[in-house]
Amino acid sequence: MASDSKEVEVDMAPLFRLYKDGTVYRQDPYSRLLPSPEPDAEGVASKDITLDAARGLWVRIFLPGSPTSLNLAHEKLPLVLIFHGGGFVFGNPAWSNFHMFCVSMAKRSHSIVVSASYRLAPEHRFPAAFEDGFSALKWLHSQSIHQSEGNHELTEPWLISADFSRCFIAGESAGGTLAYHVARMAFNTPYSVASWMPMCMEGLVLIHPGFMRGTRTQEELDSYQDVFMNWNTADACIQLTLPQGCSIDNSYFNPLPIVSSPDCPFTLPKTLILLADKDALHFYVLQCVEALKDACCQVDVVMEHGVGHVFFIAQPDSEQAQHMTQSIDHFINKDHKSGIFAISDKSERQESVDLIEDRSTEKRAIRANVSLCEE
Repeated sequence: MASDSKEVEVDMAPLFRLYKDGTVYRQDPYSRLLPSPEPDAEGVASKDITLDAARGLWVRIFLPGSPTSLNLAHEKLPLVLIFHGGGFVFGNPAWSNFHMFCVSMAKRSHSIVVSASYRLAPEHRFPAAFEDGFSALKWLHSQSIHQSEGNHELTEPWLISADFSRCFIAGESAGGTLAYHVARMAFNTPYSVASWMPMCMEGLVLIHPGFMRGTRTQEELDSYQDVFMNWNTADACIQLTLPQGCSIDNSYFNPLPIVSSPDCPFTLPKTLILLADKDALHFYVLQCVEALKDACCQVDVVMEHGVGHVFFIAQPDSEQAQHMTQSIDHFINKDHKSGIFAISDKSERQESVDLIEDRSTEKRAIRANVSLCEE
């Protein structure tokens, strides 16, 4: 551990300290697991791939079976890009509890799960994490092109069974915030739905997303807090993560101002938001949900009761964790072909692009009507 004689600037002992000389000390709260190239006890295999050595970016792929058996079965599986939590200050795809959560997701939803790393603060403040998450999405897009063109030399063997027309973006806690921004970036200028072909985003899964604002209600302040979520730790992570001089009410943590603006500049795929009633963050997330619905986004919410922030990490066998996983499984495997970004055939491309434009026009019309009513 770094010397305690040095002056501390931010203290989240015993897990984290930032010293005034810029030194950072971290201690993992969980052990790190190695990938399992052969199916583990749950029948899930895993493999690590380096995406960008210079930035330290890598992914861990989880397969619900061996690569050989899946390839021989000629079965195409949904693909989930997921981001870990940790307040943008901690976290790693290899953390044992998060690794096992990804194993459970791959097994339960019979999907290929790609768990992506990203650079952490304060060494790399925003927007570094969002850039890294977007890089992971672009890597998957390149893989979809290699697969569609039959370029076997550049195709990652563990993604041969991936159905790139059934892609999902997911994340828990800070990773949920990251997943939201990656989805938003994916369909904002200069990107378009057509530019992502043949990969198609069917849905967005936000698990206890870390949406926050500068002003908190008394209900939020009085709510249940624990080691996974308390306002002291949240404020410290915000201080470490935001660029110098940037307010928490910037859109990095607070999506509401942009979502509620008269010209909402983005459209999301169908979205599932999973919450816990003893999570202090859920009050504000529900406000964001209503704003997203007002912006014509299709959002479903599942609330677990009697549990707190990211409870499923420490209590994976709880009834609530099982129900949450079941909700994710249903969302991934139900028919999303009516979704805005569910384009499985090139002939549908223009129709879907036109649909997005219609939705944007609809949003502006609704906002105009609301403004007139308020006047």
